Amino acid sequence: MKGKWANYLISQVKYNEQHTHIIDVVVHEDLGNAVGDAVIQPRQWVISMIDNDYSFCTAIQNNHGKWVRGRIVVTDRVMGKDYLTTLADGQAIDNLENLPEYF
Repeated sequence: MKGKWANYLISQVKYNEQHTHIIDVVVHEDLGNAVGDAVIQPRQWVISMIDNDYSFCTAIQNNHGKWVRGRIVVTDRVMGKDYLTTLADGQAIDNLENLPEYF
């Protein structure tokens, strides 16, 4: 990892039973040239942090343990409710690419 990608990186997600809404995410602080420890945070925490001008992007570790940057995470307000997504498309679902899901 070279340089800072965002304030925080999201590496895994946990969905509700219908698989339409994220319940929690695994978040790491982006330390610039390193990735901080994994911490589980609720989706509302991420939404609140984005609302307060913190930046997030998705990231995964490849087979060699190297972090690979994904896309910037944004909120998308649909019918008065905020959703986490990498593409604000007006759909009432959370969508953070194909991040691994933890259980």
